[in-house]
Amino acid sequence: MRRWLARPDVLMVAATAPTYVATREALTVLSPQDLTAVRFLVGAAIIGLYLLITRQRLTLRRHDIPRMIAVSLCGYAGYGMLLNLGQATVPAGTTSLLLNISPVFAFILGYFVLVERTTRLGYLGMVIAVGGVIVITLGGGSATGFNGTALLIVGAALLLSVFLIVQQPLFARVSPIETVFWGCAIGGFTALPTARFAVDPSRLTASVWVALVVLVVVSTVLGYCLWNQTLSRTSVAEGGSLLLIVPIFSLLLGWLLLGEVPTIAALVGGGSALLGVVMLSRATSRRKQAGLGLLTGAIPIVGVLAGAVPIIGLPREHEDVADLTLSPDLAAQLCDIAIEAADAVGAQLVTVSLWRDEFEDLVRVYSSRPYVYQLGGISSELDPNWVEQCVIGQRSFLADDEAGGFGALTTPNLTATVNAVIVDDAGFLGSLNFLDASGVYTSASVEQAEVFAARLAPVLRRVSV
Repeated sequence: MRRWLARPDVLMVAATAPTYVATREALTVLSPQDLTAVRFLVGAAIIGLYLLITRQRLTLRRHDIPRMIAVSLCGYAGYGMLLNLGQATVPAGTTSLLLNISPVFAFILGYFVLVERTTRLGYLGMVIAVGGVIVITLGGGSATGFNGTALLIVGAALLLSVFLIVQQPLFARVSPIETVFWGCAIGGFTALPTARFAVDPSRLTASVWVALVVLVVVSTVLGYCLWNQTLSRTSVAEGGSLLLIVPIFSLLLGWLLLGEVPTIAALVGGGSALLGVVMLSRATSRRKQAGLGLLTGAIPIVGVLAGAVPIIGLPREHEDVADLTLSPDLAAQLCDIAIEAADAVGAQLVTVSLWRDEFEDLVRVYSSRPYVYQLGGISSELDPNWVEQCVIGQRSFLADDEAGGFGALTTPNLTATVNAVIVDDAGFLGSLNFLDASGVYTSASVEQAEVFAARLAPVLRRVSV
C-alpha cells in the first residue's frame, strides 16, 4: 500500500484534484490574466530555487528551444489562460470533466497526421464523449454555468492534447523537473503582458491566499512535476485509469468547499464523456501498437502519438516484431535507467536492445520513440564490423555518420551513434543505444553510456523473448 501511494501517478492525482477548486476561489479576486502570470511565474521561481539548492545543471539544448517554447505556449500560457477564462463561470467539477475530452483530440490529431486508427468501439467512444461534452455545455444551472465560456475549457483540452504530444521527446534529454521550470518561466512571461494586477489588497482573504498557495505549490509545482515524471516513464500501463478519477474529486471538492452542487446535465454529460474516453482508450490499446502507457495507460493513444514527434518526418520503421512481454517491474527499471542515461549522455533517441544468440539478432526492449521504433522490433541485418566489435569483442561503438551503428536505427537527422555494450560474466547481452545530431558524441560520451549499460546488465538478463 505504501509503495502504491508513493507512485508519481497516484500523487499526481492528489495534487491535480484541487486545481479547479483553487482556481475558482482565486478568480474571485484576480483576473484570469493575472492568475495565469502569477501561477506560472511564482511556480518557476520555486522550481528554480530548488534546482539551485540541489545544484542540478540545466540540460536544455539550443536545438530543443523551439520545442520547449511550443510546450510552454500550449501546456502553460495557452492552456492556463483558457482554463482561467473558462473557469470564471464554469464550475470546478465541470471543468475537470470537460478537460478529460483531451484524449479524443489527441486521437483526431493522430487520425489526420499519423493515419492512426481505432476499432468500432473506439469510434463509438468518441461519439459518446463528444455527446457528453454537448450535454454539459448546453445544460443549464449553476453547476454547469454555460454561457459560451465552457467552449474555452474545450479549447484548453485541445491545447492539452497538443502539449502532451509535443513535450514527450524532451524527456530523452531534459529532466521532468527542468521541463516544468522552463514551461512555467516561458509560459509565465508570455502571459505577463496581459496582466493588469489591479487588485484591492483588502479582498485578499485567507481563503484566497490558501487557494493561491494550493494552486501554485500543490497543483503547479508538485502537480506538473509529478505529471511529467509519470509521462517520462514508458513502463507497462498499470493503474492507468487514475487520471479519470480526478473529476470525481474535483466535483466533490467543488461541492464541499464552494457549494457547487452538480446538476443532472453535469453528471450525465460528464459520465458520458468519461465513458467515451475509456472506450476509446481500451479500443486503441487493443490494437497492435507499441509504447502503450506513456500517460500511465489512462489515455494510451496519447502515449502512442507522443513517440512520433516530430509529427511529420519520421515514419514508423517497417520491421519484424518479436513477441515481447515485459513485466511492469522490468519495464519500469529499463525506462528509469534509460531516461537517466539520456539525461547524462544526451540523445534524441534512446533504445535498449537484447541480443538473441540463437538468431544472431537484436530485439528492442525499450524505445524513447515507440511509435517510430516499436518495442519488440528486430534488427537482423547487422554490420559484420559492428558484430565483430560489439558482440564478439564486447567493445562499445561510436560513429558520426549515417552508416554508424546497426542499420535498423539510422535516420536522416540522427547520424551520431553510441552503442554501449551490455555484458556480464556470461557474455554479450545487448546494447544501450543513443542517437543524436552529427558531432554530438565523443569518447567521453561512450564512457558515460557504459556506466548505465553496466546497470542494465542484471535487468536485461531477466528479459526473455
